[in-house]
Amino acid sequence: MIDRSPITKSSLQRDLNSLGVKPGLTVTVHSSLSSIGWVVGGSPTVVRALFEAGGDQGTLAMPSATPHSSDPATWTDPQIPEAWLDKVRQELPVFDCQTTPTEMGAIPESFRTWPGTLRSSHPLESVCARGPLAAEITSEHPLAFSEGKGTPFEKLYKLDSWVLLLGVGFNRCTALHFAESLVAKRRLTKVRFPSLDGGRRVWLEVPNVADDNDTHFPVIGENYVSAGRAKLGSIGEAESVLFPMRDLVDFAVPYFESVL
Repeated sequence: MIDRSPITKSSLQRDLNSLGVKPGLTVTVHSSLSSIGWVVGGSPTVVRALFEAGGDQGTLAMPSATPHSSDPATWTDPQIPEAWLDKVRQELPVFDCQTTPTEMGAIPESFRTWPGTLRSSHPLESVCARGPLAAEITSEHPLAFSEGKGTPFEKLYKLDSWVLLLGVGFNRCTALHFAESLVAKRRLTKVRFPSLDGGRRVWLEVPNVADDNDTHFPVIGENYVSAGRAKLGSIGEAESVLFPMRDLVDFAVPYFESVL
């Protein structure tokens, strides 16, 4: 017998407002639908609740990354047989801002397809946004260092966006990639992806901050929460954290400078 209550749009909105998501805020959301509980209407209900919590003057943003638009040799889930690599590289679709689905989960995918949502153009680390500041956030996205300066993440930092971790940990917090990108000894990698150059298919390779979320991000998050700088609560059944992005980044930079 199911002894849990169904989660509704109105209950989600109450939880969001109670945690601190208020009308007019710019909020960047990282989420897990399964952590929320049994939601009436599924992921679109969560998106509607976020819209209503922020109101008409609020701006909602979500990372809409597409890691499987990269060189298949770097894939880990799934890791494909080496004998397949050349064929997959030849046939791998080039990222399309309008049609390539995000791999960030059901809630970001519902948001990506929502009428009025805009999306930045980066083939691996795009960002979606909707609201008065959406065009400003998504209009530019450099290929190199896709979570660093000049990207939507810097725009969100400068706009003093709040970050909502809805049922996920700090290892999912892209603001920490932005923080690390500001440090001289940042961890580096290279990413490859197909692109179109005058209609001709080419492969591009650009530098980026290394995609290691599990070594330092949870430590920073624990220190940050322990310092009393974040709001904690539940959205449905999901343990959630709300905080100003700028404050977290400014907190994280000295940490990275001390350990890298």
